[in-house]
Amino acid sequence: MRRVPVFFLVLLSFSCGLFRTKVQPYPTGLVFPLVEAAQVPFEGKLVGALVKGEDGRLYFSTDGGHLYCLDGAARQLSWHRVNPSPFGCPPLLGRDRIFVWDRENNVFCFDLNGNPVWKTKVSDKISSRVSRDGERIYLGVEAGDLLALSQATGETLWRFQTKGAVAAAAVFYKDSIVLGSGDGSVYLLSPQGNRRLSIDLGSPITVAPLVDEGRLYVGTEDFGFHCYDLVTMKRKWKIRAGGKILVSPSADQKRVYLQASNNVLYALDKKGGEILWWWIAPSRNSFELGFDGQQILTTFRSPQLFFLDGKSGKVVGEYTAQSEVRSNAVWVDPNLVFSTFDSSADRGIIFFLRREIKAVISASPSSPQPVGTEINFTATATGFHLPKFEFYLRQGEAKTIVQEFGENATWVWFPEKEGMYTVGVRVKDEKEEAEGETSFEVAKKEEKK
Repeated sequence: MRRVPVFFLVLLSFSCGLFRTKVQPYPTGLVFPLVEAAQVPFEGKLVGALVKGEDGRLYFSTDGGHLYCLDGAARQLSWHRVNPSPFGCPPLLGRDRIFVWDRENNVFCFDLNGNPVWKTKVSDKISSRVSRDGERIYLGVEAGDLLALSQATGETLWRFQTKGAVAAAAVFYKDSIVLGSGDGSVYLLSPQGNRRLSIDLGSPITVAPLVDEGRLYVGTEDFGFHCYDLVTMKRKWKIRAGGKILVSPSADQKRVYLQASNNVLYALDKKGGEILWWWIAPSRNSFELGFDGQQILTTFRSPQLFFLDGKSGKVVGEYTAQSEVRSNAVWVDPNLVFSTFDSSADRGIIFFLRREIKAVISASPSSPQPVGTEINFTATATGFHLPKFEFYLRQGEAKTIVQEFGENATWVWFPEKEGMYTVGVRVKDEKEEAEGETSFEVAKKEEKK
C-alpha cells in the first residue's frame, strides 16, 4: 500500500478549512424593516437634541420648561422637573451632573436623579450650547464673550471676549479650548482663558467646529468649510459648500460629513477634502447625524427618517413617522429613539422603533381544496437571522406538529379528511421567535360521474 505524503494530508486539511462555510454573526444595530415598539408622550417641543447617558438613559429639555429623564430600556419616563421659563438648549451631561440654561439666562446644575445642585444667573444673553472639560462648563453670549463657570458651584471663573456673538459651543483639543466666534476667527485658549493663538477665517462661525484626530473642521457663513492641522496650525484644505453649514460636522474613520442649507449632505475625504458623495435631503436638517456602525442616521423637520451607507451614500433604509420629527435619532439597543411633535395636541412624543419580527404562512393552491390535493405551505420570515421553521396543524383543540424545527421553510400536505383546519408555523433564531397561522378548508372530494 502506498503511503500518502504528509504534506498532502496537511494541504487537504487546509483546503477543507479554507472552503468551510463561515457562520455569520448575529446582526446588531439597525436591521430593517423597522416597526413602532412604544410611544412616550411629554409636554412641549424638544429643544435641540436627545442626549444619551452611559447607562442608556436619555435626557432632554423642552420649550415648555420641562427637563426629562427617560429610561431607554424600560421605555418610560424616570423623572422630570418643571421650570417657569423655557429651556434654551439641550442638557449637557457631566460625570454625575446635568447642565442646562433657560431663556431667562439662568444656568442650572442637577444631579442625575434630577435634584437641584446649584443655579446661577448670567447677566448677558446666552447664545450657545453648554460644553465642558474636567472642571468647568462654558457658555457663549451674544455680547461676544465665552464664560467659564465652575462645575461645582456655578461661579463665573473668567470670560474671554471676542468681537462677535458666540453662538458655537466651545470644543477641546488636548488642554486647549477651541472657540469659533461670529467675528470670523477660531481661538485657542488656555484653561485659564488666555489666548494662545487665533485663526482668521474671514466669515462668522455659528456652529461648533469638530476636533478629530488632531484636525479641526469648521464651517463659516460664506459657505466655506476648512480643515486645519492643530499641531502645525496650517490649513490642510478648504472647500466651498452649496450653502451655509447648519449643524456641527461629524466624522467616522475615513470621512467627515457636513449638512448645508441647500439640503445637501456631503461626505468628504478627511485627508484631502474631496467630495466622495453627496445626497439631497427632503428638507433642511437642524439635527446632528447619528451613527450605527457604517450606517448614518439622518432626521429632518419632516416625518421621514433616512439611513445611509457611510461608504456610498445610498439609502439602505427609511421610516415615515406620524408627524414632524423634532430631534436626532439615538440608538438604545434594541431600539431606535427619536422625538416628534403633535401640533394638534401641543405635545411631543418619543418614539421607539425596533426591527420587525414577523412570520407569515401562505398556501398554494389556496383554500378551499378537495381531500387528497397536494397543498404547499410556505413560510416567510421577516427580521430573523438564520431562521428555523416548525409547522403544525390544528383542528379544534387538537394540535399536531407535522414538521419539526429545521431550515426548510415549506411543508407539503395531502389532506385525508374534510373540515376546517388551522395551519401554522413557528419561526425562531438565536434570539427571536414568532408565529403565523392561516385557515384552510378541505372540502369533500367530488365523485366522478
